[in-house]
Amino acid sequence: MGISANAIFSQKALADFAKINYPLLSDRDGKVMQALGVWDEQRRLAKRSYIIIDKEGVVRFKSIRPTNTEKDLLSTEALLNEVKKINQGS
Repeated sequence: MGISANAIFSQKALADFAKINYPLLSDRDGKVMQALGVWDEQRRLAKRSYIIIDKEGVVRFKSIRPTNTEKDLLSTEALLNEVKKINQGS
């Protein structure tokens, strides 16, 4: 099942708006979410998660959060710290 023209347009609009210069993934059938272990089969959507994948495609950081409430979300600072750790090789 290919990606729809509407999804491509939406991704381009988001990338342009947020100044994202890397590819975005559309995973309508949930295969990637299942492979990453973040798929909620009962609700048929991804669990709130943060995943950092390096240029070689290796998952370097993954955090699945218990809820979508503010208390369970990671801050931008926490995520940037994880990126820094990865970039420093730890």
